[in-house]
Amino acid sequence: KNSSPPLSLYGQLLWREFFYTAATNNPRFDKMEGNPICVRIPWDKNPEALAKWAEAKTGFPWIDAIMTQLRQEGWIHHLARHAVACFLTRGDLWISWEEGMKVFEELLLDADWSVNAGSWMWLSCSSFFQQFFHCYCPVGFGRRTDPNGDFIRRYLPILRGFPAKFIYDPWNAPESVQAAAKCIIGVHYPKPMVHHAEASRLNIERMKQLYQQLSRYRGLGLLASVPSTNVTGNGGMMAYSPGEQHPGTNSSSSHLPGGPGSSAPTGNGSGSILFNFDSEEQTGPSSVGQQQQQLHTLPQSH
Repeated sequence: KNSSPPLSLYGQLLWREFFYTAATNNPRFDKMEGNPICVRIPWDKNPEALAKWAEAKTGFPWIDAIMTQLRQEGWIHHLARHAVACFLTRGDLWISWEEGMKVFEELLLDADWSVNAGSWMWLSCSSFFQQFFHCYCPVGFGRRTDPNGDFIRRYLPILRGFPAKFIYDPWNAPESVQAAAKCIIGVHYPKPMVHHAEASRLNIERMKQLYQQLSRYRGLGLLASVPSTNVTGNGGMMAYSPGEQHPGTNSSSSHLPGGPGSSAPTGNGSGSILFNFDSEEQTGPSSVGQQQQQLHTLPQSH
């Protein structure tokens, strides 16, 4: 059942206990190699790209604002954790979840060994969750959650001068708009480090091939299941809003963990928002009221 505070706390505590249980008697729970429940994915080793992600220099304002808040305050909303974890791993950069886990372990005030490792495996589709064709758009997700870009303006003041129309994708702003904002993309703020649409399509295909290989060895179990048709006209991506039922699940908040690293209550318990990647001006559900409020209710200091 859908729930709201204080009842939703129980769902998050159950996720914490789930990861505690999964990590029991598994000293390799925070590693890919030697971890019996983790799929060994051939991630890329790219220290330069990892550093850009960790240091909020990806060129995607939504991702960079989240990572800036993490460094400044030691906390980020659980959906923000989902967004940056997906971006680092299967969404865009194809870098191992182990690397992201280490950054969260260092920076999160609420870091928890079992929950951190378990959530990173979950969001990278390395364990627990195999719907790799669902991906967060680093432009569309933020735009739906905070249309005016107030979150970005707070944590990336260099972009304050951009109108809401371009604050999530300032590289698309005309030169006159960039000049008026006193921020030239590629000079004062970095250009996007990847082309999201192309990177996401490539990574989804990588995941698909990997799970098809697994299916040959593991039969038709959950881990080996690969969707044969998820074509929606946008590379297999789908869009959901909080409260909308996902295929194969119900809409209960208990289907989503709080997010990498956190063992604390994590917001309103609504489901993830998943956006397609081949249109930055997307149409579709936008009922994000509570999540928008959560993102705007930010801790002042720690």
